[in-house]
Amino acid sequence: MKYLPGDRIRIWITGWVERFSIRVLIGFFISVLCLVLFAMLAEDVIEQGHLQLFDQALATELHRANTAYQIQAYKFISLFGYQILFPACAVIALILAARRQWLNLLAWSVALAGGQVLNFLLKTLFARPRPVFADPVVIESYYSFPSGHAMFSLIAYGMLAYLIGLYVKNHYARILVVFLAVLAIVLIGISRMVLGVHYLSDVVGGFIAGGVWLATCIAAVELRRHTTLPPENPADMIQSE
Repeated sequence: MKYLPGDRIRIWITGWVERFSIRVLIGFFISVLCLVLFAMLAEDVIEQGHLQLFDQALATELHRANTAYQIQAYKFISLFGYQILFPACAVIALILAARRQWLNLLAWSVALAGGQVLNFLLKTLFARPRPVFADPVVIESYYSFPSGHAMFSLIAYGMLAYLIGLYVKNHYARILVVFLAVLAIVLIGISRMVLGVHYLSDVVGGFIAGGVWLATCIAAVELRRHTTLPPENPADMIQSE
């Protein structure tokens, strides 16, 4: 049985409005909230007031309390924020391409590439010097705010958890995926502070800026996934579900 004229458009509009109001608006709200928080944090960073003093005091204490074991452990953890994560992202892109999941591949690529560009622009804009120590554990070039490792790991692990969640139906498995992603993101952020290459506000700024971009990308994917016209034959729609 065919749809009557206009039925497909009506069904599409109804479904689009429902999905838009629930998922896309949530993503939009999270993105705006993160944007506001980032603006507040950036203002404190520019003013270099009490936040700067706290950042410096915490960085000095973390550096003083470092042990050889902690340094090696956090150096290893830090690798998962870029050095290991970057080639892993390329492998994931190849897997998505091999499975012909073009929308997911596009979302994955835009999220990662856009995050890198955004981080570079923000670092250049704020031009904040990195922490300085007489005996540095790790030496990094370029500016400090926001943390690239924190931002890139949140975007990459967050988007990966989202893509996995699209195919994993088990509720507990989804919770485990999200937990592991959050754990990795937090540990990577901590590692950058312990290694003395970022202040706390750099890491928090990276998380917030990454949250803006991640929420925007996920909202865009959700909008695209649920704005497809239904098939002309209702039986095809049932089979596709």
